[in-house]
Amino acid sequence: MVSSMRGAIVGDYRVDPDRVIGVLASVDDAGAGIADAISGIDALALEGGSLSVDGRRTLSAAWGDFLEERRLVPGKLAHIVAASATAVTEATTAVVAGDVEMSVTAGEAESRALDDWGIDSLDAYTSGVYG
Repeated sequence: MVSSMRGAIVGDYRVDPDRVIGVLASVDDAGAGIADAISGIDALALEGGSLSVDGRRTLSAAWGDFLEERRLVPGKLAHIVAASATAVTEATTAVVAGDVEMSVTAGEAESRALDDWGIDSLDAYTSGVYG
């Protein structure tokens, strides 16, 4: 029985949970830049509130309109990155759990074949155990 795995092979792909965790940690570190962008845009919005020329607030209103949609972008980006990281984590867990289950099932099948019918694994026959 396999209790832990370095990586699971699915089709032509190898899933290495340790590397996935490393990539997600890097993504998390990069997220600090997104948080800084959110804070920066909020600060710019506050500063723009004081813009006026000869007592007119037209410039301030234009600045507010300019930032209205743009201040949502970092938050949307953060949401997309977080959702993607969650999906990657769930997919990695499912692949590794499925691979471990298949490995256990294959091991049980080989053991049953040897015990019930005297048929050993292919590795035993090709390694010279039987001659």
